Amino acid sequence: MSSLPTLTNDLGLSRVPADPIEALRKRMDWDRFYCAPHPQENLPFTKLELEGIRRHVLGAGMKTAVDVGSGWGVLTTALAREGLRTTGYDWSPVAVERAREFWSDEKRLSFEVHDFLTGNAPRALVPGSVDVLACRLVLPYLDVHRFMTDARRWVKPRTGVVYVVVQVWEQQPDGYFRGYPNQLIEQLREGWLHTERWDLDWSTEFTALALTGPTGY
Repeated sequence: MSSLPTLTNDLGLSRVPADPIEALRKRMDWDRFYCAPHPQENLPFTKLELEGIRRHVLGAGMKTAVDVGSGWGVLTTALAREGLRTTGYDWSPVAVERAREFWSDEKRLSFEVHDFLTGNAPRALVPGSVDVLACRLVLPYLDVHRFMTDARRWVKPRTGVVYVVVQVWEQQPDGYFRGYPNQLIEQLREGWLHTERWDLDWSTEFTALALTGPTGY
């Protein structure tokens, strides 16, 4: 991951808070978002996305999954329904509380509060312990260098998959968060035994990556 450039908020590449005060403000913004009765997500989870996950991410014998930035827990629950013991982490206590309430009848599923930007890894995330690590529309909120380095350690050697969804810079309408340029998205694919990339919408504004088998670990 050393080939990745430094990401700055000025270019719309990163949403990482500049200081603790901004971090607190952003967390409160997300708490308010999840308090709303029907908040509008910019990319709702669809059957099309699930089909892509089944095709490119899931494999025989997979047992564990982690969803970083789980929000409402829709993707988290979808992975659990595919038979994986899944934990969703979010830095918003409100999001975690609502996800627990909404999906209380589901099996193989749990939600925990955790801040991957400023905190250490959860105790359950030990090297080589995860079959699928999902990061859906969350990577710009994290230190991409640190997180992707950690992700390589957390997933199982050779078979572990990191599932990433991100906005495509070149396809975003004016006034919207731009996400990552295609060049940077392609750089995320370096250092893996196998990768796949596919679009999640007809306008190609959102793209998905399946990064399988970290090299060097």
